Amino acid sequence: MLTAEPIQVMVLYQDPLVRAGLAATLAEHTRYALVPAEASCVGPAGLSPDLTPDVVVTDYDYGLQLLARSPPQARSRPGEMPVVLIVTPRDTEWEIRHALACGARGYLVLGCGVNELVEAVRTVHRGMRHIGAQAARRLADSIACSPLTSRETDVLRLVVEGQGNKAIARELAIANGTVKSHLKAIFEKLDARSRTEVAAVAERRGLLAVGPAAPDRSVFTPQVRHAATRLRPSMLASRLD
Repeated sequence: MLTAEPIQVMVLYQDPLVRAGLAATLAEHTRYALVPAEASCVGPAGLSPDLTPDVVVTDYDYGLQLLARSPPQARSRPGEMPVVLIVTPRDTEWEIRHALACGARGYLVLGCGVNELVEAVRTVHRGMRHIGAQAARRLADSIACSPLTSRETDVLRLVVEGQGNKAIARELAIANGTVKSHLKAIFEKLDARSRTEVAAVAERRGLLAVGPAAPDRSVFTPQVRHAATRLRPSMLASRLD
């Protein structure tokens, strides 16, 4: 009887303990053959040409670096480059969406079960996507949702920075009444009742990406839920000032 060739798997992870744990877990399964790797194997043009794994199990940062440095034409043709399975503690909606949009075929939140990891490697190797249970729950929150507009996102960012309405109006060159209108929409979409709660929701859901690696928000703007119960204007008035 013919025996299927083992799936060539590379574990590329910044944390040496996590890397060792992932490698040891996959090494226990005969269907997988581990390909040794170090961070230096990811060069300006992607993975070193002498390395030919089928699947790369990696953390968030290495995964995005690998995808960004690989030629676009290689990412669009099956077999031209290894598929990327990200295993990470990052679990906000925006981070998950961003990784998938960049080309990751699978996404697991660190702490998933061994069986889920093993199944994820097999699934992405077959050319299908695999979104882990915890990541899927995060994404489910955005089903049937309305996105923040670009201006609402601008206002939200300044609210999180602790700026008041007048300061926001000056910063964005808009009227104070317009700021209040945007805040009302933000409170409703985030189902929040105070600026503090708005900031907490924004942080928890990763609505405001920061740092030089943040992509264009017009492309990857996360979606937010409509509040199940609309706030009455009288309830909002004292919170908009």
